Amino acid sequence: MSENSIDIALVQETYLKPNRPKACSIAGYVQLRTDRTYSSKGGTALYYRRSLHCGPINIPPLTNMEATGCRLAMTGHSTLVIVSVYLPSPKRLLRRDLRALFALGDAVILFGDFNCKT
Repeated sequence: MSENSIDIALVQETYLKPNRPKACSIAGYVQLRTDRTYSSKGGTALYYRRSLHCGPINIPPLTNMEATGCRLAMTGHSTLVIVSVYLPSPKRLLRRDLRALFALGDAVILFGDFNCKT
């Protein structure tokens, strides 16, 4: 990732499990992840370059979504909340889940796999 100057990467459907806490770690990056414990597949992760002023955040309980997030502090700018989101199919996108995530800060960006069908 560093070869391509990637500062933050967000991943969905990681398939990672808590019994392998160092799985998929990347040198020079902090890994935050939320593993799905109740069944196979799923999960979210977020990687940020160690030099960034980032920190993990607590994600509130969500009904249908899985999420992992961080706060990014930037000099001269307000704090930005970045969230990696996975909405498993066929679950519905719920307003209460979105409200809970947008309540994490004044500037929140959600990235991910929403499994939205047209």
